[in-house]
Amino acid sequence: MTQSRVEARTYPKLLHWLRYLCAFLLYMYGLSKLAHTQFHLPAAIAQQPIGSLTGYELTWYYYGYSRIYACILGLTQVAGATLLLFRKTAFLGAAMMLPVMGNILLINIFILVNDYGPEFMATLILCSLLVILWYERDALVSTFWESRQSESAASRKMHIVIRVCIVVAVISIMTVGVITRMHGR
Repeated sequence: MTQSRVEARTYPKLLHWLRYLCAFLLYMYGLSKLAHTQFHLPAAIAQQPIGSLTGYELTWYYYGYSRIYACILGLTQVAGATLLLFRKTAFLGAAMMLPVMGNILLINIFILVNDYGPEFMATLILCSLLVILWYERDALVSTFWESRQSESAASRKMHIVIRVCIVVAVISIMTVGVITRMHGR
């Protein structure tokens, strides 16, 4: 038997269906952004006081403000969907779409409050991507941890000092900013 026949037989059918479902949904969401049917609100919304807008209206107005941004997000979803269609590129597609869908899910949960349709779909896509990545976890670990070269002892010491300096600098800057803000009121 050839290598591809063995892989095809051992690759769970559930993963095929999850890949295709994710691809379908990502194509729908991505193309709706490109067609300007998503992130599109009536111009009258812009005339309303910001405090009177719902989370949904604020989010769609904010993301729809830049047509280029909406197109980039739509193209990202279309690219991810395309990668998910093929077994050889599904891992890359799932890894690429995971942070995008994680962000979309957080927006749906915390900003589009009480609008469970998008939240459910984003959760479904995100969980499907996680299942695909979990199946490929050995490749994920190999890619991000095992194939990395370790630092020499001298280099490691220098990098520890740099890391500590970065953390101390950020904490100091943030502390000064918070104190200044508290006393500036």
